[in-house]
Amino acid sequence: MKLLNIIEQIEFFKYEGMLRVVYSEDANPKQLDDLIRALPGVTTVTNAGSSEETHSTTYKVILISQKSGQEAFEALKSNAINKYSVINNVEIADNSIEEK
Repeated sequence: MKLLNIIEQIEFFKYEGMLRVVYSEDANPKQLDDLIRALPGVTTVTNAGSSEETHSTTYKVILISQKSGQEAFEALKSNAINKYSVINNVEIADNSIEEK
């Protein structure tokens, strides 16, 4: 089977969802956008609001994946927490995940 035939059979899905990133006190909130944008599969990151009192920022994120929406956002959460020490937690709004 030729490589082109294999590539044509691969399906990617585009998902949009909301998530809240809780960061440490020593993090720069303005750089969080770039950190989230650098994660695998993330195509667009829009800051939807932030709270310096609770050290959290809410984002609308669009990503592409071969996985289901829930699995894709769980992978994003795991990658963000494991890759960046300034991110303490990522909360996913499960009901906001939709295929685009």
